[in-house]
Amino acid sequence: MTKKVIVIDDEPGIRTMIQFELSAKEFDVVIASSGMEALKVLEKEPVDLVITDMRMPVMDGLDTAFAIKKLDANVPIILMTGYVEDRVEKVLELKNVKFLQKPFSLDELMEIVETTFPPPASSSGD
Repeated sequence: MTKKVIVIDDEPGIRTMIQFELSAKEFDVVIASSGMEALKVLEKEPVDLVITDMRMPVMDGLDTAFAIKKLDANVPIILMTGYVEDRVEKVLELKNVKFLQKPFSLDELMEIVETTFPPPASSSGD
């Protein structure tokens, strides 16, 4: 089954790069340029993974993560950040949240995405 991912970043180049990479790996990708835009999307259609930038205008990634967890407490979230955040301790209140340190390679991105969705256990016919 295809996994649905929303990518939230105020930088169009980052959104497009991640969308392209995930789409090439068979993910169904939705993009949003802000936390508010993402929440409007998520109210209508659930996703299997959220990837969001930490530093965005108006509603930062942490506020976005808290709002998303109110909609779906179990959805995994990857917070992308290039800064040592002064609010990181607040993330500890959320479950199923990972950090991706900027700058990152596409291989690093895919590694953290793949650890979020472990392959199903193979059933042996023994």
